[in-house]
Amino acid sequence: MGSKKLYIFRHGKSDWKTKYTTDYERPLADRGIEAAKNIGAHLSKIGQIPDYIVSSSAKRCSDTVNLAVVSGGWDSSIKTTRSLYLAGVEETIEVIQTLQVDAKRLMLVTHEPLCSSLVSELCMGANVKFPTASIARLDFKIKDWSEIDSDKGQLAWLLTPKSVFGK
Repeated sequence: MGSKKLYIFRHGKSDWKTKYTTDYERPLADRGIEAAKNIGAHLSKIGQIPDYIVSSSAKRCSDTVNLAVVSGGWDSSIKTTRSLYLAGVEETIEVIQTLQVDAKRLMLVTHEPLCSSLVSELCMGANVKFPTASIARLDFKIKDWSEIDSDKGQLAWLLTPKSVFGK
């Protein structure tokens, strides 16, 4: 039996004061930019770099992942998709199951309430709070991402900007 690691990364704090046309275009606040960079560097420091990343194409998610990748010096492949913008748990699991990638470490960059709902669904009802720029690692005893399903995951850890950096 193989093993896979799924990282669920919530976008950084968004800027509600900046002018934007739609919610989809809402940018990161300064605090969100800093947190995304810090999390990216921290994941590199602890050896938790994803092989492949699927990100919501909403501005705050794509900016979060790009900042984390650059700050952490990751060499990860990135796919952005609008399908994660307003996706539910079932749709997101289907996105994962249909990925044609040979990645042991997969990262999703998305939104609340999807982040906490997905952890709960995949990890037997685990109840987690997901502040902005938080990231959870879920471990699966599977060979292929097509095997991922409800209650098959184990929550390994949840990192928040506050738990890692004190802010």
